[in-house]
Amino acid sequence: MEPSGTLSFPLRTGCLRVTPLGGAWSLDELCDFAARENPKRGFLVVSKVLGRHFPVAPSTMRRSARDLAALIPTDLPGPVLVVGLAETAICLGQTIHEELRAQWRREDVFFTHSTRQRIDHPLLCRFEEPHSHASAHLIYRPEPAMLPSPKSLILIDDEISTGTTIRNLADALVGVWPGVERIAVATLTDWSAGSDWSVTIPRPTSSCSLLRGKLEWTPYLTGGPAAAFEVAAGSLGTMPLHTNFGRLGLSAAIATSPTTELPPIAGPLRIVGTGEFTYLPFRLAEALELKGHDVVVQATSRSPA
Repeated sequence: MEPSGTLSFPLRTGCLRVTPLGGAWSLDELCDFAARENPKRGFLVVSKVLGRHFPVAPSTMRRSARDLAALIPTDLPGPVLVVGLAETAICLGQTIHEELRAQWRREDVFFTHSTRQRIDHPLLCRFEEPHSHASAHLIYRPEPAMLPSPKSLILIDDEISTGTTIRNLADALVGVWPGVERIAVATLTDWSAGSDWSVTIPRPTSSCSLLRGKLEWTPYLTGGPAAAFEVAAGSLGTMPLHTNFGRLGLSAAIATSPTTELPPIAGPLRIVGTGEFTYLPFRLAEALELKGHDVVVQATSRSPA
């Protein structure tokens, strides 16, 4: 029998026990869980508000980002750099960047994101996400005009469990920007259950989330995942042609209005982003929803779920 409040999710790869511990949003509002073909971690926390695996109304995406942004400390010394983790939290991070500039009425809040794409531009740093099917993350050196050396970092991800990925990212960024004074971590869900991961971060660190909880995973013994899919999903890509939608840093929200009038549209709509390109599809869907359309957002994913 499960402890009071603990939910059991039998998956093909194992059994996941989930204990919600409180937050502004409920477990059912924020996420579900799926099996994942990954020997490092055989389950996936599947967000219901990111517009990735589940189709989501853009107004729901906006509300979750706005609520999370409101929990981030307002007294961070500037310049402040918001960093979204690829691929899942790029749109979330970029939306939070937009929200913070509006909520704080500050011009010294900047944005960049990690990527799994090689481009012809100097690299700032590299870090690892150990449990991921695609563990390597790249961050490119921002254009100087786009981003001065930050004094505060806001690290955005969809969820946190052990804190290892966040620590690796913080170590890498502080290594190139030793003038960083404070770090804030914002995630939709925090499964660290009160562990002391933040004390290992190289600068004073606070964290916030829309839901806190605890995960207990019991894997089944299987023959292992499909190796070919793992190799394909985990390798870095290459982009010979590239437009800066965030990989090289942004000082303000990018223009999102369509340059041409859209044709008349009838019936429900689904706007589909691809991989790391998710913020502009979200903003297009948001504009259509504000005009009265029935629209949802979804995106392709590397994740072998």
